[in-house]
Amino acid sequence: MKFALSFTLVLVLVMAALAQNATELSGYVRYGNNAPVSGAIVTIGNFNVATNERGYYRVGALRPGPKVVSISPPNKETRAFRVTVANAPTQHDFVVDW
Repeated sequence: MKFALSFTLVLVLVMAALAQNATELSGYVRYGNNAPVSGAIVTIGNFNVATNERGYYRVGALRPGPKVVSISPPNKETRAFRVTVANAPTQHDFVVDW
């Protein structure tokens, strides 16, 4: 019984520590004329999200540090960008000018 309780406690503490290290990246994807890019796919590692009608995206559960963010706008080629995700939620906007 003591082993099960100790194991459960350690597991909870490890999960809490991992959760504290997770952060997020969010922002807007816009065209050069400042119009929102709706439906662009934003990819970071194995995470993919689509921008909404305002061009907004949000990717959570990220570890802080350097990331490669790929932007795939509708009917345009995909481009990759280097972004540093901070320990706190990070905002980074992208302009589709290609």
